[in-house]
Amino acid sequence: MSLWGDGEVRFVLVSDLDHTMVDHDDPQDESLRSFNTLWSSSFAKDSLLIFSTGRSPALFEELKGAHPLLVPNLLVCSVGTEIFHFHEGQSKEDERWARILDEGWDRSAALEVALQFGSALAPQVDSEQRPHKISFHVNVESREEQAELVEKLGLGLTEVGLKAKIIFSGGKDLDIIPIAAGKGKALEFILGQLREEGRYPKDGVQVNGDSGNDIEMFEVDGVRSCVVSNAHTEVREWCDAHKTPSIFQATKRCAAGIMEALEYFGSEAQDH
Repeated sequence: MSLWGDGEVRFVLVSDLDHTMVDHDDPQDESLRSFNTLWSSSFAKDSLLIFSTGRSPALFEELKGAHPLLVPNLLVCSVGTEIFHFHEGQSKEDERWARILDEGWDRSAALEVALQFGSALAPQVDSEQRPHKISFHVNVESREEQAELVEKLGLGLTEVGLKAKIIFSGGKDLDIIPIAAGKGKALEFILGQLREEGRYPKDGVQVNGDSGNDIEMFEVDGVRSCVVSNAHTEVREWCDAHKTPSIFQATKRCAAGIMEALEYFGSEAQDH
């Protein structure tokens, strides 16, 4: 299945969902509704909307039922381990991406290493345990203890010969995924497909996020990045260490910050 119809792709917007596109402190979803209106009227006809979330497909559906999210062209979920294409009301998993992640991935061995950490790593709910993702809540409080736990887990995975990646975000969520996975790697894969089709967006790519698992997206070559004003400390610290014109720290929360960044970067809205 082609990524999106057969026409030209002018612009691509990629956004995390919780606390980026969706403001859980905005009970009327005012900023999200404003974004929806702007996107539908000025971008949707010739641009791609991609949601990139740590949520599983089941929890994405739950969020969509609670908030007025647009249907994206693509959904990257489970921290960059699953990609779904949406076309004419139907969704289809990208099997090519799944095959890439299968290479060298041993889920059972990775889980065995993680379970050695006992109560420090509490498994997340069953829906969040995916073929290429093992998810935990971290039960240590200080940032020093958290950093030490992540380091020891990484060493444990390496010692048994596993090439896995640890994603720690929001001060509590930890995911173990294949080394080839992640939000950034998934975005690189999608943009690579667009290049293969000769439809790389001439007006560029804007990525938007608030937590540690979004940093990989900010590091993708050639993208413009929006960090919303309510971003976590780990993202703020990363921004302070990577000050470039392509990274915009919004003064507004969530979807309002995304719209602020569209204006800042001069992303052209086109009426149709």
